[in-house]
Amino acid sequence: MSGIPLQPRIIYGPILSRRLGRSLGINLLPVNRKVCSFNCVYCQYGEGKVDDSGKNFNDFPSVSKVLDAVRHAMKKPRTIEFLTFSGNGDPTLHPDFVEIVQGVLSLRKELRPETKLGIFTNASRVHEPGINMTLQLFDLPMMKLDAGDEGTFKAINRPAHSIRFQELITGLKSLPNLMIQSLLFDGEISNVRGDSYEAWANLLAELNPKLIHIYSTVRPTACAGVEGVSLQRLNAIAQDLEKRYQLKVMTFD
Repeated sequence: MSGIPLQPRIIYGPILSRRLGRSLGINLLPVNRKVCSFNCVYCQYGEGKVDDSGKNFNDFPSVSKVLDAVRHAMKKPRTIEFLTFSGNGDPTLHPDFVEIVQGVLSLRKELRPETKLGIFTNASRVHEPGINMTLQLFDLPMMKLDAGDEGTFKAINRPAHSIRFQELITGLKSLPNLMIQSLLFDGEISNVRGDSYEAWANLLAELNPKLIHIYSTVRPTACAGVEGVSLQRLNAIAQDLEKRYQLKVMTFD
């Protein structure tokens, strides 16, 4: 199934985010293709070839181009609550991700010290020391975790062959400021019932993140048969996690 259009530039927004308020998006990836090491069944950008990069960076924006765009956007007189790394895939796949984050932090200190820094990542590189240390610099480092076992992980997220589930989990455990985002859905593949749900819930308890965001799909998905779940059901799941494991969970419709 086809999805929503890709972001056509480095900076987008500010948008009124369901979770972050007024967020200025930063897209580090090409504007003509999705670059992601996952090919999630629910992806809003539709089906795509799994890409863990390392090959073709010719169409990635340069460090200077990204920082110039961020500086220009931050100078405009408007409310920005978050600077958020997201965009057309996974931002950590940019070859100069670490350098760019350091540059954006310097710009924030200079121009908007009150603005928070966020990232939405699939966590596929969280085990790498340089990436891990950089993710610790974010105010809101949201790591994707939709599954608690390898089989469900492969069925939902359809990762590149180089991605190892246990390696990802080890990386998550090493983040002192760990925050998790999980997209929950039903259908032929599901993470809201049965063994898949229990494995996910138990892994969250083991990870014990500072915060968990759970939500469902509200946009077109890559695959047919992905069924969104209601806010009422999300709230019931949040209550289950809070009661059983004393986890802090927020739900979003």
